[in-house]
Amino acid sequence: MTASRPDSWRLVKPERRSLRESVVDFRDGSDDGSEHTERQMVPRIALFYSNREVLRSFDSLVAMGALELIAFSLDSFAGPGDSGNKARRGWKKDTSFEAVVIETTAKAGDKKLMAWLRRMIPETPILGYGAPAPGQEQAGISLYLTQAPTAESLPVVLYDAERHHRLARKTSLLSRRLRDTSKRLEILSEIVATANSVLEPRHVVSVIMSHIQKLIPSEAWSILLVDEKKRELTFELALGEKGQDFSDIRLKIGEGIAGWVAETGEPAIVNDVVNDSRFQGRYDKQTQFQTRSILCAPLVSRGSTIGVVEIMNRTSGSRFTKQDLNLLMTLVKPAAIALENAFLFQKTEKLAITDDLTKLYNSHYLGICLGREIEKATEERTSLAVIFLDLDGFKGVNDTHGHLCGSRTLFEVGDILRRSVREEDIVARYGGDEFVVVLPQTDGKGAFSIARRIRQALNEHELLHDFDLAVHLTASFGVSSFPEHGSTPQDLIQKADQAMYSVKESGKDAVAVAGS
Repeated sequence: MTASRPDSWRLVKPERRSLRESVVDFRDGSDDGSEHTERQMVPRIALFYSNREVLRSFDSLVAMGALELIAFSLDSFAGPGDSGNKARRGWKKDTSFEAVVIETTAKAGDKKLMAWLRRMIPETPILGYGAPAPGQEQAGISLYLTQAPTAESLPVVLYDAERHHRLARKTSLLSRRLRDTSKRLEILSEIVATANSVLEPRHVVSVIMSHIQKLIPSEAWSILLVDEKKRELTFELALGEKGQDFSDIRLKIGEGIAGWVAETGEPAIVNDVVNDSRFQGRYDKQTQFQTRSILCAPLVSRGSTIGVVEIMNRTSGSRFTKQDLNLLMTLVKPAAIALENAFLFQKTEKLAITDDLTKLYNSHYLGICLGREIEKATEERTSLAVIFLDLDGFKGVNDTHGHLCGSRTLFEVGDILRRSVREEDIVARYGGDEFVVVLPQTDGKGAFSIARRIRQALNEHELLHDFDLAVHLTASFGVSSFPEHGSTPQDLIQKADQAMYSVKESGKDAVAVAGS
């Protein structure tokens, strides 16, 4: 029997509920002639056996009253299919033992039984009966017995088994905590790395939330950003069954749980939204999503709240915990800095490629975009077209109404161009009163039709309403296409420009295609 006696030991703590009282009578009589009864604590042990010889080896201990033995057929509990399931279903949940002894066999069901016992009675030590093959020791076994213990050695065996079991559980708990901490540090490190490398806001949001989801799995989440001018929250990104339905929703600061968090800068954990007065159920009706619980934290960077992270319905219906909230608060601190850095970079980059007057792309960025689109069209064997236009009579607006009106006119023309083309099309101010439109996946014929549509929209528009004026302008248009009229940005712009000048020379306010 592999059990060593400690320097000092005690049988069992009296409060252990698995112990049963067995009455042993000592009737020698006392000095006054009366009889008395002394109570002795008897351990209750479960035995899972396959060989009946193992069961019989405990007979002497039972006969002596040294233990209470509850025997189970190993074949019944560890057996395959319905037989094993039926036996396990018959197990009473409140069943408790001082220890469990399992006969060591090579059957596949033993591991399944071990896992089941660990779930049912996690605090009870398990002993193996029979020496395992070298290297085949099974996880979860506190001690191995080579024979049934004697009455004298039984207390030592039980003591050692419980001591080893408690040590193993403590080690397992510490190991799990270490793994959790390591995982959190790894994810925190990845978020910090994102802060230093990714500068596209939506990519930053996606990376951050994918990491948070690993630690706090949920049915849905969203990141809302603060619009300081309108005092509103807008959904930057939402993920979940109804995530796409949130794109047009705006919340007032202070409205709903997310609005409250944005207003106060304090996090919130709500596990029953129905009984929280801050919850706005109308958004669930709008999206057909059922919110049960919410974990919400502010995104604070450099002392200002720039947004809110909102996590809905923890996976498997479990509740959000204080630990979840502390974890989220730890993760959103670097996340907020990463997000703000991305927005600052985006703003700076936009200023570098945007025409300050019209808010369209500038000529420098036009050349870059057109070069990329030519490469893409070459690889995909698709068409590409360019429209070059110059306003007719713009100098007269400046001369008659002043340069302030002239600048406003250019802005309004740029707005007409933006509204007349697709989102993927590229609109730029080329210089002065000249504009260029790049049309991916569009041939010369299609570009001619679009140029005519822009011409009509410009002719019908009354400019400078804000100045109590009604100015009408026309424009001359030239069209070129890839690959017919060139294979470089310079070629396409030059051919479109030449076509535009041919319109100027023949009366203005028309559209011409290069080479026609």
